[in-house]
Amino acid sequence: MLLAAVATGCATPGAGDHADLTPEAQAYAAHCSACHALPHPKRHSYPEWQTLVAVMEQRMRERGIPPLDEQQRGAILAYLEHNSR
Repeated sequence: MLLAAVATGCATPGAGDHADLTPEAQAYAAHCSACHALPHPKRHSYPEWQTLVAVMEQRMRERGIPPLDEQQRGAILAYLEHNSR
């Protein structure tokens, strides 16, 4: 549902306060909302996000969810670096 809303412009990653429909924003929305509510990117600094992405990848492995590939991880981290506090 979130991806449909993002694709139509009804919602955007990070609580909908900007219209960032880049591939990086879409990767963030698709992967980071699969298991929990999508956190606003300004919730953490970029170094904090780097740590949290690694923690989330560990949790994905523990739950049998395929980990992010290099392209997905790079896109998500690029989005977070550009939009973090």
